[in-house]
Formats: sequence, C-alpha cells, structure tokens
Amino acid sequence: MRTQKRLILSLAFVGSAFLATSCKNPLAEMVKLAKDQEITVDPNPLELHGNKVDFKVSAKLPVKMMKKGTKYTLEFVYEPGDIENKQDMQPYSADAQKTGSVSFDGDKYYNQKEDPKTIANGTFGYQDKFEVGGLFLKGIASKGEGAKAKTKEFGPVRLKVKDGRFVKGVVTTCRLVKSPVDGLNPTQGESPFAYGDHNYSAPADEMQEIGVNFEKGSVNITPNTGNNKATMELIATLFKDSKMPAFDAAGTASHSPEGTETVNAGLAEGRAKALEMTFGEMLKKFKYTKEEVATYKFNFSKKVMGETLPEFSSLVDASGLSAEQKAEAKSIMNGDGDFVEKERKLQSKPYYNELMKSVYPQMRYAKVAIKKPGAAKSAAEMSALTKMIADGKKSATDLTEAEYLYAAANTPDLDEKVAILMLGQKAYGDSWKMNNNLGAALLDIALFKNDKSKAAPAIQALETSMSKKETGEAAYNLAMAYSMQGNKDKMEEYLQKASNLGNDGNPYVGKLINGAKGYLAIKAAGARDDGKYKEAEDVLGSAANTNPNLFNQGLAQLLQGVNYDAAIASFTSAEQKNSKDAMTKYALAIAYARKGNESQMSQKLKEACGLESGLKAKAIKDVEFDKYKSSNSFKDAIR
Repeated sequence: MRTQKRLILSLAFVGSAFLATSCKNPLAEMVKLAKDQEITVDPNPLELHGNKVDFKVSAKLPVKMMKKGTKYTLEFVYEPGDIENKQDMQPYSADAQKTGSVSFDGDKYYNQKEDPKTIANGTFGYQDKFEVGGLFLKGIASKGEGAKAKTKEFGPVRLKVKDGRFVKGVVTTCRLVKSPVDGLNPTQGESPFAYGDHNYSAPADEMQEIGVNFEKGSVNITPNTGNNKATMELIATLFKDSKMPAFDAAGTASHSPEGTETVNAGLAEGRAKALEMTFGEMLKKFKYTKEEVATYKFNFSKKVMGETLPEFSSLVDASGLSAEQKAEAKSIMNGDGDFVEKERKLQSKPYYNELMKSVYPQMRYAKVAIKKPGAAKSAAEMSALTKMIADGKKSATDLTEAEYLYAAANTPDLDEKVAILMLGQKAYGDSWKMNNNLGAALLDIALFKNDKSKAAPAIQALETSMSKKETGEAAYNLAMAYSMQGNKDKMEEYLQKASNLGNDGNPYVGKLINGAKGYLAIKAAGARDDGKYKEAEDVLGSAANTNPNLFNQGLAQLLQGVNYDAAIASFTSAEQKNSKDAMTKYALAIAYARKGNESQMSQKLKEACGLESGLKAKAIKDVEFDKYKSSNSFKDAIR
C-alpha cells in the first residue's frame, strides 16, 4: 500500500491585514501560527475509484494556536488545470470542486498541552477535466457568533509535499479495465465466445456379420453353397446404396476337421483371402477410388486343428445325434492321437454321415463383422450431408439438431461453420442453441476476420435465442456484440444478465462468465479496500485465460495497492496472450513505476507507445509516472 505522504502547508499571505501579529488580536496570532500546521492526505496522489475521488484529510495544529472563543476551518478545493504555473491567492475557477473541510473549536483545544488533531473525509465527483489539477486550501479563522462574528480568510494556496511537489492530478488507472472482448488476439484460434454444447452422442455402431461357406477342401466361393447367394447380394447392397464407411474389420476363417493339419491350415488361409477378394471386387464394381479401397482393412484369425475343437463340440451338441453319440464323438475328437487318426475313428461310426451333413459344412467358412453404413455419421459425413442439403439434394431434417451443432463445432472453417448453422436454423429455428451458436460463429468472423459488419446479424440471431430461452451463453455473446459496436451501456447490461443467468452446466461458458463478473466487480469498486477489487481478483482466477481477463486480474491486484509482483505476473501473462496489445504494456509500465523499477517502467512504456502513439499524450498527463517525468528514461520512452 502506498505510504502516506505528509503535506506541509506553506501559506503565502498577501496584504498587511494578514500579517498583523498583535497579541491583542487572537485571529492575527492564529494566522501567524498557522504556518506550522501539518496536513496529511491519503491517498497521495488522489485516486479515482468508480466515478468519484475519495480521500482522507488529517490536520494537526500547533498546540498554542487555538484560543478560547475562536474557530478554525480548513476548506479543501480541487482545481482542474495546470497548477504548476497557477498563482496562490487567486480566486477559484468556475470548474473548481469543493471536496470537504476540517474544523477546530478553540473552546475544546485552547488549554490542551498536545497539538490539536482531527480527521475528515474529502470527496468529489470525477470528470475527465479533473485528471490534471490539484488540491487547494483556504483557511478561515473566526471569533464570535452571528452579526458580531469576526473572520479572517486566507488562500487559496496550493498544497505541497515536504520536498516541494504539489498535490496534483488524479490517478485514473481504474479506467483501464477491459471488457472481456478488448485485447483479444485475432491470431489465436480458440473462440472467446459462448457456444452451447452440441450434446451429440454418436449411436452405437451397428455391426453386420458377413460370412460365406465353402465346399469340402475348397477355397472357392460358390453361390449354391450354404447361404452364399444371399450373402453376395447383401455385400452388393451395402457398397452400392451408400458410401461404405471405412473399416478395420476382424474376421475368422476355419475348416472342418477331416484331412491333415497342413492341408486344413492352408484352407483357412485361402478362405480368408477369398472373402477379402470378394469385397475388393465389389469396391471396384461400384467405382470406389484406389485411396478409398485402401481404407478397408481385414484382419482374419485363421483357425487350425486344435482351435476348431470348441466349435466342433458346440455344433455336435446342436446336432440331431443322440446323447450317447454326441458324447462319443466329442470324446474321440478331444482324445489322444492326431487328427487323421481321430477322423478315421469317426468314419467308422454309424452317425458319421450326420456329422458330414450337419456339422462339418458349418465349419467350412470365412466371416467378418463390419460397421453398417449410416449407423453413426462421422463429422466429415455430416459436413458432406450439409452440402447436399444446401444444394437441395437432401432435406434439411436429414440431420438432427445435435448433428448440425456437432458438425459446426468440428469444422475449423468459420465460413463453413456459419453456413452449417444457417442451414440448421432453417430446420430448427425454434432452438435457442442453434440461434446462439450461429450468433457466436458470426462474432468469430467479426473478430478473427476483422469483419465488424457481422456484429449486427449476430445480435439478431442472439436476440432470437434469448426470445426462445434466456441463457448465460446468449447474454454473454450479446454483451460482446454490443462491445464490438461500441455500445458500452448495452454491453454492461448483458454482462450483468449473463452473470445472473449463469453457465447452465457448461464449464467453459462458466469461465467466460467469470470474466464478465470480474469486469463488473472492478467497475463497481468505490475504493481500493472496499472488497470489490479482491472479489474481481478471485473470480478472474477462474476465468478463461484470455488477454482481457488476465489483464483485469492484474488491474484488480494493482488497484488494491498491496501486491505489485502479483499484478506484474498477471499483466505478463496477458502480454503473452497478445504481444501486440499496447494497453497491456502500458499497465505493466504503471506496475513497474509503482514498484520503483525505472528501467522496466521505461521499457514497457516505450513498447506501449510504439504500438499506439496516442499513449504518449496519456503518459504525459498520467500522475502514475510523475516522479519519473523529468528523467531521461521517461523522455526516451515517449519520444
């Protein structure tokens, strides 16, 4: 916190009447002793918070100054303008503002042995013309009451600090507060606007198992074997009616147990290849490109003898054999010996023909499970479908509201995003979310493509959204849109509304709204220690990490006058978000000035003025830099 500076009143009295020092004239003696009075003002320099300037004045008089029956009043007035060259003892201008007074009663203090002391509050409403100016003082000594009262006035005179500097100017740093859209970096891709969640949840993929059967010892697919004819028709339908989604399919190829293990292993391999080739032929038939063909992959598990036993047992159990025959057949196959020997034993059984008819054919297959087309659309498929809708080839309702929102959220192209949401608006115009997200997308174009003409249609879409349902998202976006149009009152109205409505369970929107709450808390502060700056600092700690939010957090820390290192850290983070933002660098210069780091102050001020030349004039008037204004480093920074 800034250290209070003691102010010594140097009174310049003009005219012999004021120099009278007769002991018989108590007023004259009071005037004589007044030169030793001490006046303290806190803060110094004066600070603007909200729309007014508040300060405390404490005055201490020489112990013998007050006489019985006398009163002494000090009136403080703020006079705008250049006080360096203004003369004392001149009338106040029409713009001068009375700020307060302190009074002493001689009957209370005349016989005390300690210096009379009192404290009073001073205040005045701020206007821009008061940024440059200073405190003046008028002293009034009086004796008696009513018509017989005698008074002597002196002043006005300028208040000076002990080293001779005037009490001048008003710190207006609180006015640097940024709306949550000020200082955003258009080169950063993350949108600073509030989109409603798309709430899209892809339906579970529907899997289609496709299998073909083979004749004994064959790797050729023939239409009349098993259900092969229907299977071929199904494959053709899948690839013909719509673009088959790319897949990485898992499959199985197997064989019946008769024959040698070497021969059967070759059959499993050949049958897997035969099914894969069938898919390849269909892809070529329906003119899939080479690149598209490469996206369909197969991974077959080729069963060998021992791996077929569980399947053999299961099929035997499902066959028409008797219980005794089933048990015997499974015992043979699971017993000792090689598979050729086991097969000979089964061939000697009266039920072998039943095995050849109902069990073995079902073990000669190749099958694969693939995702059915259209079950769950990818973002790319949704985007392609919106183009067909735009061309009139598909109905607008062929996509659900959630699919429109999801497709828009997953395209980096802002123009495409807007186009998708405008199509969605036609189909789902009563949706608050569709209108809100369209408004947000238009604001993205206004920001990232510097096309401020998009603010007006954005406002229209957002007002429609609010008419369907009042949400924090739409209110926040409206505030940003009005900020882009320079309508500060509307911006603050909707920031307050967004703060009241909340984030509706959307975490990122909650962070954006915390930025709004921080801005409003800074605007509501009436003093550095009334808790509002601390409130802003805390809530901005949970806000979106944007330049304006980080800047405002640093500003809240700076304005509390407690932890300048924390303010510098926050401003530095804001600078990293937008290295071309002049105001962030200007605020850093102020923080370094308050900390007494002249080299960093001048460096950041120079960078700020290099980005925005208008800050040179601001720095010259800004009392934050008063103690450096005669230094070469300051002069170089604003050159």
